Amino acid sequence: MISSRARQAVSAAALSGCLLVANGAATGDAAAGDRLAAARCVSCHSSTEAIHSTLPLLEGQPKAAFIAQWRAFSERKRTAPVMVGLAEELSEQDVNDLAEYYAALLPPRAAESSGSKTGRALADRLRCTDCHGEALQGTSAGAARLAGQRALYTVWSLLLMRGGNRSHGTAAKPDPLFANLSNAEIESLAAHFASLR
Repeated sequence: MISSRARQAVSAAALSGCLLVANGAATGDAAAGDRLAAARCVSCHSSTEAIHSTLPLLEGQPKAAFIAQWRAFSERKRTAPVMVGLAEELSEQDVNDLAEYYAALLPPRAAESSGSKTGRALADRLRCTDCHGEALQGTSAGAARLAGQRALYTVWSLLLMRGGNRSHGTAAKPDPLFANLSNAEIESLAAHFASLR
């Protein structure tokens, strides 16, 4: 039986119009995505450069999650100026190519920290797997991959969601799921996600 949170995630992905074509999801060319990523993405989203540790890793994001975030920038539901500009410049085929490329990669695994055990228990309590998949690797319904994501980025995102400055799926803003989380709990949750693969 599908939980109400999972149904909400599926509904959100369907409503976002994830670049569907008559036969199903639009296909992308991973080789073209690789070239485009090298030219437009890795200077900020590199998995090997610590300088951008507050920006998300894109490796391993499911296509639907990548496209849903791109559409949010295109529709100005998310407002990072660089990303809004890129969303206006790239075609739907470009986005599909990038999504195909990044979905085929795996993020590097961070070392397990002392906070990750607390974070694991917290993730279980919050039922993160209901929407983000059994191994927190995201879903074809548009939920983002949390496994392997940079801890600093996750902390920043959760703080924004807790404060109502960023949406969390179809939840209200601010999301009541995070309302009572302390900063330390958010850091533990982020450490747990980063330690997964």
